[in-house]
Amino acid sequence: MEFKEITYKEKAPVAIITLNRPEKRNVLSIEMIESMIQALHCALENDDIKAVVITGAGSAFCAGGDIQEMIRAELRSWGLKKYLWEHLQKIPMLMADMDKLLVAAVNGPAAGGGFDLALACDVRTASSNAMFISSYVRLGLAPGFGGCFFLPRIIGLGQALEILLSGREVPAEEALRLGLVNQLFPEETLIDDTISWVLKIVQWPMPALKVIKRGTYQGLTSDLKTHLDYLSSQDALLSLTEEHLNILDRFHKK
Repeated sequence: MEFKEITYKEKAPVAIITLNRPEKRNVLSIEMIESMIQALHCALENDDIKAVVITGAGSAFCAGGDIQEMIRAELRSWGLKKYLWEHLQKIPMLMADMDKLLVAAVNGPAAGGGFDLALACDVRTASSNAMFISSYVRLGLAPGFGGCFFLPRIIGLGQALEILLSGREVPAEEALRLGLVNQLFPEETLIDDTISWVLKIVQWPMPALKVIKRGTYQGLTSDLKTHLDYLSSQDALLSLTEEHLNILDRFHKK
């Protein structure tokens, strides 16, 4: 499959999507968005892939939407809504339905839609020169890619509102302190270190990883009784999986 303005590589159990417009600081064009959707579907359909790492080529992770493209298309009013709903917003919607671990490896500035893309991932790593900026307010707009949804769930309401409303820069060290970033790695080894870290997570049986991820997100919006009912039902099913039975067999043989 041919991808435009991204690269997609699989080295099971990890797939890597690299935003590949370094001369434009990896801004999100329609072609890039459609290629990202295709790449995510490729990872989704490959049972050997347990995690997807998203990063950027060059010095930036992603500088957000392609403002020049939006100006040329004269995106205003319902035209802007159509662009967001039919293109950009398909990405977080698809990511939310994926049971595989989604990782943003933030190698530089992540602004606007680039910030939201990182937030839509399950976890984030970053290099020391990473920077997070919810820059929508600087343009007189609101985060149309999910920032208002994801950020308070990650760092809490008060901290999220301050970052979203001020449009200020959040450097990597502060992002780590806030819990916005899970791990900081050296710039030159960011991808290798991220993959090594991810492999420690996805070494466990995939059925269990899927249920734990889904159950954690489900717990954010359900009451305790519903949540425990869901997890007990899932554990009943997991107890019948080949992976669980093989682990029990190894215990018996010790």
